Amino acid sequence: MNFLSIFFWVWSALALHPIHISVTYVEYNPKSESFEITHKIFIDDFESALQLYDNESFHLGTKKELPDTDSYIKKYMAQQFEVKVNGETIKGEYLGREMDLESIWIYHEIKDVPNAEAIEIKNAVLLDLYEDQKNITHLKYKGQKQSFLFKKDEAVDTIKLD
Repeated sequence: MNFLSIFFWVWSALALHPIHISVTYVEYNPKSESFEITHKIFIDDFESALQLYDNESFHLGTKKELPDTDSYIKKYMAQQFEVKVNGETIKGEYLGREMDLESIWIYHEIKDVPNAEAIEIKNAVLLDLYEDQKNITHLKYKGQKQSFLFKKDEAVDTIKLD
């Protein structure tokens, strides 16, 4: 291998996605009185997280994907993402997922959300996998907007509402 081919190989490996980040949207739907939640996570990172807990090769989005992958996703997300309203944990329902070239989109809904005075969010997705992992979470609730940055040892935050 010559220098130029080594340079391009290293550069392409780093260019895949040199940062570890996820984005979550939590939006209150007043008609259904529910939180609609969307997570966007890099596929390769998410597969590594699933494998860390369940020691399986998931091959997300391929013909080799495990037939019960959704049950693993549901379990992992329930452990790593949580919403409390007025100090009480409210459980969400896993709705499904979609994938694009590099990301998995995971959908949840939390029904029967009580009138909130305080909302606490735990977003520990991939924080146990990467030291530099950052999880950005955007919350919209009855006209109020708040963004959170979750990172190692800072996986929980609370918003007090007016």
